[in-house]
Order: sequence, then structure tokens, then C-alpha cells
Amino acid sequence: MAIHVCPSTIEAIMRTVDEKGGAALIKNSRIKRLEGRDRLRMERLHRVYQLLHRRGLSCYPKRPSWPDEWWSFAVYRPELVTVDLSAIGTDSELSNPMERVLNAFRYPYSHAEAPYAGSFVDALRKLNAARPAQPGAEQRRLHVA
Repeated sequence: MAIHVCPSTIEAIMRTVDEKGGAALIKNSRIKRLEGRDRLRMERLHRVYQLLHRRGLSCYPKRPSWPDEWWSFAVYRPELVTVDLSAIGTDSELSNPMERVLNAFRYPYSHAEAPYAGSFVDALRKLNAARPAQPGAEQRRLHVA
């Protein structure tokens, strides 16, 4: 049996992602409220993930972990994961977020080194804001997907 998710739920999440610069933290309680349900089941949360992926967005963690109201997950545009390495250089303020993003892809969400979804969103935003020090310098890009 296919689970129906309201298109307005997906559109509201997409608007939030756009308003937040391409990455947002979405709470399960918000999905429950948008869907007008008394409780959120894991099947519905899986379906939300699928529909977001079809619209070109990615989620962290890759699979929903828990349907409780207090739980949240990150929704982001995959192009935010493309990082300009010349902008990062040896700057520790940018290398720490880079390490956080790499750990998110390297380890399962339950691993001690995997970042919380909120810190993953913050790291993506910080890395996306980094610009090269010298305009026109050779661009070295790392794409993790």
C-alpha cells in the first residue's frame, strides 16, 4: 500500500530549504503538523524522504532514524557539498566544518564521529559561504556525494 504525503508538505519543506540558503533542519513534529496527523509513522517519514529526493534534495541521515516528534533531520541541496578547496586552505574555521561534512558521509549516523543533523547543516552553510582568497586563482574542487 502506497503512503500518501500531501504535496503541500513537500513544497513547504522546499520553501524552507530555499529560505535557509539551501540547507535546513526539519523537525518531525513539523511534518506531523503539516500532514495533520496525530502521530508520525516511519512509513510516512520514508515517503517524505523519497519525495524530497525526487525533487532534487538530499537528506541527512540518508534514512530516517526515528519518527518521534523531537527528532529532526537535515534537508539540503546536493550542490552545497561541492567545496572550493582553495577557499578553505589551512583555515581552521573552515577545516573543522569540512571534517564534519566528510564524517557525515564517512560514518553511519549512529557512529560516535557522525555529526548531529544541526551541526551538519551549519557546516554546509559555512563551507558554502567560503570564497577563494584570490579571484581568478586556479580552482580545485572536491565533490563528495
